[in-house]
Amino acid sequence: MLKPRDGSGKDEGELTGGKRLIERLKKRHGHFADVIVADALYLNAPFINTLKENGLEGVIRLKDERRMIFQDAERLFKQDEGKKASFWKGKKKIEVWDLSGFKMEGCPYKLRVVRYHEQWEENGKETERFMWLVTTLEAADYRVLWEMMHRRWDIEENGFHQLKTYYHAKHCYCRDAVETIFNLIIIGFNVRELYLYRRSRNFAGSGISRKSINRIFCDDLLTEKVKQILCEKGG
Repeated sequence: MLKPRDGSGKDEGELTGGKRLIERLKKRHGHFADVIVADALYLNAPFINTLKENGLEGVIRLKDERRMIFQDAERLFKQDEGKKASFWKGKKKIEVWDLSGFKMEGCPYKLRVVRYHEQWEENGKETERFMWLVTTLEAADYRVLWEMMHRRWDIEENGFHQLKTYYHAKHCYCRDAVETIFNLIIIGFNVRELYLYRRSRNFAGSGISRKSINRIFCDDLLTEKVKQILCEKGG
């Protein structure tokens, strides 16, 4: 939960809460993860320092073209420095530029910048997109870094989108009862995802939407066919 900011009606901010969460998880669980993948908001020295001080690495989006680290890397990439071998992901071709040794004010750690140029055909038209990231990982393959960032998008677009759109998981400003209900919603969502993608092996290619599955679950729960839902042959 985000705490109120002193002397202000606003909360302390996502970055401050994120750093506190990392420190709390480290204290409670020890080495709880290897890499934190984050959006561009988290690309600042205090957050990166917090990651490293707690034994973690970071893979963070880089969007702001006004930042010095962006401009320094772009100048080198335009000279084709750091150009790597292209690779394919499905029908998408990805060109890569990858250089290390960049600095950020207030951060004593050397940073690596990777730029991806994705090209594919969509509805008969050539489409392209650039994606930039900054990472503290020195030796990770740039293909793996690309995959990490796209997995984060998948969580954002499928996980959080589903929760906010169909589970009423809006911002939660209260504690105790409301927070407990919100946690139950998250547990229910995760149980459904595990059932569909781990227990039911053929769901991913079935063409059936999760929204339709929700309706089936609700209808069967209302008619007390719980056993049939959980133990259906082939499920």
